[in-house]
Amino acid sequence: MTESDQQFLALYQKYRFQDQRAFYDSRRRELEAARDELLWLTTVFMVLTAGVAALASANLGGLRSLWSILAVAFPALSTALSAYNTLYAFERQAKIYGDAANALLRARADSPDLKPPMDDSAFQQALVAHVQQVEQILGNEQAQWGQLIGEIKPVEPPSSRSIPT
Repeated sequence: MTESDQQFLALYQKYRFQDQRAFYDSRRRELEAARDELLWLTTVFMVLTAGVAALASANLGGLRSLWSILAVAFPALSTALSAYNTLYAFERQAKIYGDAANALLRARADSPDLKPPMDDSAFQQALVAHVQQVEQILGNEQAQWGQLIGEIKPVEPPSSRSIPT
């Protein structure tokens, strides 16, 4: 392998491969944390709903109105958080980034610097194949976003008959 091929591979691994993989990992962690936080908050609101419903039925402290309002408000907040989670598809986005990061790890195993010593021509061919493989993975990740957008169904406007006059 030539010195220029080695330098190219080192730069490519550092500034294209490792940077992109680090980005995928950080986004996956961020999105999973957002999803987990929303699920936790939704659960807390549902537990609070059960608690304030019990307090309303017991009329604790003579505050039945307050407990009843909270028993209605907490499920509404929980539902809003669930809708937000569904709207932003945190789990699906995290999966896309995680899949891309894992695919890059598999591609790293095929890197020519991890293979037994080879002549210059074979190294160049392996290098070209490795770069094409990595770029294909990056392109596939970008294509996933178009599919995700295509799965979002627009909200239909109400028909003129459903609007009260």
